[in-house]
Amino acid sequence: MKIPHEINKEMMAVCGINCLACSAHLNKKRTCPGCRADADKHFRKSCANCLIKQCAFDKKLHWCFECEQFPCSKIKNINQRYTSKYDIDLIRNGLEMKENTNEFLARQKELFTCNNCGGVIDLHYKKCSECDEK
Repeated sequence: MKIPHEINKEMMAVCGINCLACSAHLNKKRTCPGCRADADKHFRKSCANCLIKQCAFDKKLHWCFECEQFPCSKIKNINQRYTSKYDIDLIRNGLEMKENTNEFLARQKELFTCNNCGGVIDLHYKKCSECDEK
């Protein structure tokens, strides 16, 4: 999959994960439609049953950073895992989206575009979806 000209903000999960660069979305056999899709469209239970997403949607929020409790314990827990395993700070992502969503999305495009072929770099495995370059 090639990186699109612009990253659609709907491909950003409520918690700040870039769904476009997620290994579930990049799966060649069974592509995940992104966090905001209906639960029955997901093949990963963690995506379909996401408590963070449900919390935001129950509060009628589009993003976790819109909540007065941000960053809550749910975000802090997943952030600890994403910071240590994938070097992605979801709290910082939320704050940057809140500050300027368009600039944040431009940085996400730069961060997850393969310099070799223009494919999408998988945020979990750190390799390109097109050329497998690490």
